[in-house]
Amino acid sequence: MLPFQFSEISQYQRDAAKDMRDYSLEISQLRSRLMKNKDLLKKHIERLRSLSAPIRLLPVELLSHIFVVVCEDDPILFSAGVSDWKTWHLPFTLASVCSGWRQIAINTSQLWSNLGLEYGANGGLVAIARFEPPLRLCLARSKSYPLSVYLGDCNSHINPEMNPLLRLLIEQSSRWRTARIHDLVEETYPTLANGKSFPLLETLEIYGVDFDATVDLHLFNAAPRLHSLVINKLPSRQELESFTPRSQITSLEVSGSDSASIEALEGFPNLESVICAKVDHSLLPDNEEIRHQTLPHVHTVEIELGDFEAEQRSHTHNFLKLLIDNITLPSLTTLTIANMSSLPELEMFKGAWPHQSFSDLFQRSGPGCSLLALHLDDISLPDKDLVALLGLSPYLTELRVKELRRVEYNFTGYPFQFQDVISPLFLTSLHAYDHGSSPLVPSWRAWISPQTVIFSTTKYFGKWSCRDGFQRKSMHRLLG
Repeated sequence: MLPFQFSEISQYQRDAAKDMRDYSLEISQLRSRLMKNKDLLKKHIERLRSLSAPIRLLPVELLSHIFVVVCEDDPILFSAGVSDWKTWHLPFTLASVCSGWRQIAINTSQLWSNLGLEYGANGGLVAIARFEPPLRLCLARSKSYPLSVYLGDCNSHINPEMNPLLRLLIEQSSRWRTARIHDLVEETYPTLANGKSFPLLETLEIYGVDFDATVDLHLFNAAPRLHSLVINKLPSRQELESFTPRSQITSLEVSGSDSASIEALEGFPNLESVICAKVDHSLLPDNEEIRHQTLPHVHTVEIELGDFEAEQRSHTHNFLKLLIDNITLPSLTTLTIANMSSLPELEMFKGAWPHQSFSDLFQRSGPGCSLLALHLDDISLPDKDLVALLGLSPYLTELRVKELRRVEYNFTGYPFQFQDVISPLFLTSLHAYDHGSSPLVPSWRAWISPQTVIFSTTKYFGKWSCRDGFQRKSMHRLLG
């Protein structure tokens, strides 16, 4: 082979290597373009799939209703201490999902009508001022929809007249339908006393009132529709005289009830429903005598018992007995008595069941006092006393008995023993045997079992003769 041929071969090799590199580069570029096109096609398919998703088929009205249900329990809270924006500002989160949801959220005025303030010692005027634009935006988007307002600890160190957020909400008082307010005193909310009216207000909740403080309920005298009051400390009967809507109140809930609360009940002459929540027996003085109350229109009573004192006074200072001994309820039809079983053993009610007090209540209240519904949750009640109570309620149609799961508690060392409610005596007393006598509760229609095994055996069930629509198979499930 001649020498010049070797140089030509070398050139051919270089040219081939260059072509290989060019082909590799072209393949790489082509692969990149194809992968990019593939990704674009994948995103296009996802968008098409999204457009065909079932939620896209929902009518706007239904999706709007779903938004309202999701947001109704949580106000849009303007607070310097809020860290979880998604929880406390849900309407803004929903409005940021897509343009369609944004338009629906903005047009749903109810979403923007539940507003709250709470900034306490962390909120100076500078910190508060940054919330003014979003609050104004919420008020604008809520249009004319009635407002639910929550006024938490709004920093007593700042002059209320200089608080732009408080001023904005109070300016809208004519739109308030529900209001929840911390420590209602005129000094904190002076603009409420300047001729403000509340033509739509139906529910007023006052909390955070100190035991020895006063409550300026008269600030809401111009509330012609107000019918529900929730408060952690009732004013005295004399102080209530200045609260003109008291005759409109049909539903009352009082937390931390004491003897003064009982005496104040007659200050609401048209009451229909009373809830005594978080009852603390330490608030009952020794050997106190209180004036007897007659509540002619009350048909529903709910009592939530606890014991918050280290001395465990509930077995010596029993609010339940004090209340039942000192009221007459000629229209009572629904009674709920519950122990605060979410609390540790130390703070649970451990008082004795006042069986004689209930017997006296039914006797003095007359024939109109006849229970249709009885709910007993985690109460220590001897079975014989429950049988006696049912004997006083011949028209009872609904019974709920929730027994405490004692294996989850330790009552060692307490001068107290929880009694079994659901027992063979109780079950057989409900006309379990076919012995010819009339049923203990002839009108009984429903036994509600709230996620609790109330009886652990079906030994006694084989002899039951269930009547009035209460099915045998239902009882098997109940006892099983």
